[in-house]
Amino acid sequence: MISLIVSILAFGIIVLIHEFGHFIMAKAFGVGVIEFSIGMGPRLMSLVRGNTRYSIKALPFGGSCLMMDEELSDDEIPRGKDGSITVDGRIYPPSCEFSSKSPIKRFIIIAAGPIFNFILAFILAVIVVANIGYQKSEIVEVEKGYPAYETGIEPEDSIISIGRDKVRDYNDIMLYMLVHKKDFAEGMPISLKYVSEDGSRETAEFNPVYDEETDSYRMGIVFRQSFVPAKDIGELLLRSAYKVEYYIDSTVKSVVMLINGDVGKDDVAGPVRVVAAIDENVDAAADYGLFSAALTLMELSMLISANLGAMNLLPVPALDGGRLFFIIIEMIIGRPVNRELEAKIHMAGILLLLGLMVFVVFNDISILFR
Repeated sequence: MISLIVSILAFGIIVLIHEFGHFIMAKAFGVGVIEFSIGMGPRLMSLVRGNTRYSIKALPFGGSCLMMDEELSDDEIPRGKDGSITVDGRIYPPSCEFSSKSPIKRFIIIAAGPIFNFILAFILAVIVVANIGYQKSEIVEVEKGYPAYETGIEPEDSIISIGRDKVRDYNDIMLYMLVHKKDFAEGMPISLKYVSEDGSRETAEFNPVYDEETDSYRMGIVFRQSFVPAKDIGELLLRSAYKVEYYIDSTVKSVVMLINGDVGKDDVAGPVRVVAAIDENVDAAADYGLFSAALTLMELSMLISANLGAMNLLPVPALDGGRLFFIIIEMIIGRPVNRELEAKIHMAGILLLLGLMVFVVFNDISILFR
């Protein structure tokens, strides 16, 4: 039960950090923030400071940052004769409207949410890598009977690229094999670049073999599964950045696979399964001690935070990426897109996302109870 509560709170904090990014930059650029909330749903308590209501709400799932005129049309904004705006008895100057700011300031405010998620993911990555280390792409065995065995690749060699993708650690290779499963079925070969034990750079090309038992394609190469520590602060920061980059890359490629039909609906996890997965992994890690459970929680939180940031940058209406898309159009054409048209498009996006969320949550619950 404790791990479940911690998992719910961790998921909520990740979303809250996203909203905090919007909040910080909105305040920095003089945008009126009507309300900043911790949690969702009914308001439990609140106080007003600096013309912003700070609220704690009943459901511990993230938070929200409501900026002036962000969701209201000009007709819905109560204005005084001097152009001032009154909301809940609080008076705001006309200059505090989100839409009154320059495109670049609005771009930064909107982009700050995903950026804060990436920053959080990086901080967590530094802690995890500092304590656990990272997995190298070092080969420990080349299995007989597989194509890689005939290419001259040997134990102690290290893969540096696969196809067009750079390889920084073992996970990059596994992601490539997953993403290109359909291509392998159509006969596409694998092209590997690797550094041999003597330091020379070599290239190998071969077709992977399908394994019915695992429903995957195999190269016949076994990689070292142990973790190695970063040798200095520079490598620690670099390896942490690589880790976040990997999670962002895997998110984008997963979306492409979903659109292409390469993964099914059961492969898409919503908030229910995400929290359940955190709970399960943290609970299992707790058997090895509190510190192990904490590192597992950080690893999963890093993954979710990077995913949330990447997903929000997709150019989909109602998401941050959709709003950034309209600001970019404004920068290109030199004038704002019709606000009513943009609002209708975002509303359609919200309805679509709500419908998708209902489907995903229902699918999550059905899978958990199978």
